[in-house]
Amino acid sequence: MGSASACADMGTAATTQMSQHMVRWSLVNGTAAYTNLPTQMVTVNGVAATVNVADKVTCSLGGSSVPIVVTASATPFADIKVSLETSKTVDGDKTTDNSVGITPNTGEVVTLKVGSDEGILGFKCAATVTGKELKYKLDGTDKAQFSLSSTVIAVTAQKAGTKPAAPAMKLAMVADKSKSASTVVEGECPGMGASWISLTPEALGSTIMASVTDVRAAQKAFTKG
Repeated sequence: MGSASACADMGTAATTQMSQHMVRWSLVNGTAAYTNLPTQMVTVNGVAATVNVADKVTCSLGGSSVPIVVTASATPFADIKVSLETSKTVDGDKTTDNSVGITPNTGEVVTLKVGSDEGILGFKCAATVTGKELKYKLDGTDKAQFSLSSTVIAVTAQKAGTKPAAPAMKLAMVADKSKSASTVVEGECPGMGASWISLTPEALGSTIMASVTDVRAAQKAFTKG
């Protein structure tokens, strides 16, 4: 037997007229044991959904930024695409580059769509950085129905800390928040204060991800639920 209740997503193309529409649901489960659902009134409006992005981030000189997570308050009907680009200010005949020493990762674009509700962006910092920011670029089929939570990301470049020979990676169960079949784990990352925690059952024999490239690949392949 199935569940007594279920849920689903409803969407419509950006070209749909803003009005009230009568929607008719059809059962497609191959059985006549259930009747069709009643007609539903749906209002289509022009309220823009929000693409959630960071408005400031830190990078290490001669290194990379911490991962920038991109999500949205609603799922696009088709898709939206988010990327980073350099920032320039034009004042008459004078053009100022606000991203000197800050370089977005080549070809990196986050695509949000049904089945893919988040992604990761990043950039590199040179050994010397005089720039102060990057800009977000919003593109894709449904871009007119979305707005960025921030159009600019402020960049703070700092000297990387001394790499310890044997860093203390603190990772432990939080006893007062954990219960049977639900364990809460907290960790601490030395240095810049950002980390990825990956938990794998010992019996699976998986190896620990050793690079940011492996982490990004795993994140793109991960399906929630």
